[in-house]
Amino acid sequence: MTDTTDFAALVDEEGGRISRRIYADPQVYDAEQENLFRRAWCFLAHESEVPNPGDYVERQLASERILVIHGKDGVIRAFLNSCRHRGMRLCRADKGNATFLRCPYHGWSYSSEGELISVFAEELYHQDNLDKANLGLIPLTQVQSYKGFIFGSWSAETPALDDYLGNMRFYLDMLVGRTPGGVEVVGPPQCWEVHTNWKFATDNFTGDNFHLYTAHGSIAELGMLPPDPMSLSFGNLIQAHKGHVLHIVPGPPIPQAQYFGVPMELRPLIEGTLSPQQAALVKDHAFCVGTVFPNLSFMQVMVQGDLHSPPTPFLSFRIWQPTGPTTTKVWSWLMVEKEASPEYRKATYEAYVRTFGPSGIFEQDDMENWEECTRMNIGAVAQRYNLHHGMALHVPADRDFPGPGNAWPGSYGERTQICFYGEWKRWLTMEEPWV
Repeated sequence: MTDTTDFAALVDEEGGRISRRIYADPQVYDAEQENLFRRAWCFLAHESEVPNPGDYVERQLASERILVIHGKDGVIRAFLNSCRHRGMRLCRADKGNATFLRCPYHGWSYSSEGELISVFAEELYHQDNLDKANLGLIPLTQVQSYKGFIFGSWSAETPALDDYLGNMRFYLDMLVGRTPGGVEVVGPPQCWEVHTNWKFATDNFTGDNFHLYTAHGSIAELGMLPPDPMSLSFGNLIQAHKGHVLHIVPGPPIPQAQYFGVPMELRPLIEGTLSPQQAALVKDHAFCVGTVFPNLSFMQVMVQGDLHSPPTPFLSFRIWQPTGPTTTKVWSWLMVEKEASPEYRKATYEAYVRTFGPSGIFEQDDMENWEECTRMNIGAVAQRYNLHHGMALHVPADRDFPGPGNAWPGSYGERTQICFYGEWKRWLTMEEPWV
C-alpha cells in the first residue's frame, strides 16, 4: 500500500486479528478488483433463468457488465455487455429474450452466439478494415456450470471450476443436487444496495450463528427463535476447501426438523439421489449457512414468517457485489426443487420474503449492523486497532465428522471467518493462490 503496509499484514490468522482497513480502504478495494474478482470463479446466473434460446440476463463481474445468454445452438455463454464499435452498453434490460442483439447507438448487430452479423452502412467500409469475424462480442475468459449454477472468471490461469470448488461440491450437492431434478430459481432475484463493505456481509455468512440473539433479539422476544441463546450453538463449523466455508446445525429432535425441513414427499428422492454419507448429514440437520469463496453465500434455514405460521424451510443464494470500498449491491435468489409442489413453493416463498427479503424482519437488522460497522471502521483512529476474531480458535478439529474438509465442533466460533480471511489474503498477495 502507499504507506508501505504489506497486504499480508492486514490479516493475522494465527492470532485471530483483522485490520479495520480491509473494510474501507480504496487501495484494498482496487486490489480486490484486480487480484480477486478478476481471477476467481464468481457466480453469474442459474441456468433456469435462461432456459430458452435467446434468453439473457445482465449481471456484473469485477465492475464489468456481463451478458449471460442462451444461444440458439443451446450453449449458454457470457460476454462483456459492450458493443465493439463505441463500447455502448448493448442490452440495457436486466433480462429478456432476443433473436439478435442490436446496439442502440449505431445499430451494430450480434447473434445470440456473440458473432457480429451486420454493421450500419457496411458498404462504406473497405473489406480489409471491417473483419467481422474478429469483431464479435468479447467473451468472458472462462464460463463453466455446476449443478445449473453458472460461474465465470476473467482469468485463463484459474483452475477448472470443479477443482476450484473442491470439497465444497460435497456440501453443495446436499443443497442443490439432492433430488434428480435439482433446483430452479423462483421468480427474479431480489436486488438492493447497502452502504457497507461486502466482507461484512460475507463474514456474517461464513459461520456467524452467534449474532442471532443479539442482532435479532426482538425476534427472539416474540418467540420466533428458541428461548435458549445456546440452543443454536450445536453443530459444526466447516472449512470445506480453502476459502469455502459453512456451518451446519441440527434442529429439535422432531421429524419436521430433519432433512433441512423439506416436505416429506421429497425425502425419498433425497435418499435415492445423494450418497449415504450426504443423505445422513441432511437427515440430521435443519440449518446450513455458508459461502462459496469469494462472495456467493447461501442459507438453508427453517424460520417463522410470522407469529402464526409454523417454521418453514427455504433455500436462498446471494452474491455480495462490491460497488465501492463501502458500498455493496446484494443479489438474492430463492431456490426450490423442481419436484416441489405448488403448495410448498408458495409457503417457502412467503417465509423467505418475510424474513430475508430486502424488507424482511431478519434482513433489516443485519443491514443496519453492517452499515454501522462500515461507518465506524472508516475512522483514522479506529483503524489503528485491529478487530478481534478469536472465538473458539483453540478448539481442535472434529476428526470423526462424516464429511470432507476440516470441521470443528459447535456452531458458535470464528474459525470459518479466519479461514475466509486467510484465503482472501492469499488471493491479494499471491500470484497463484490456488496452488
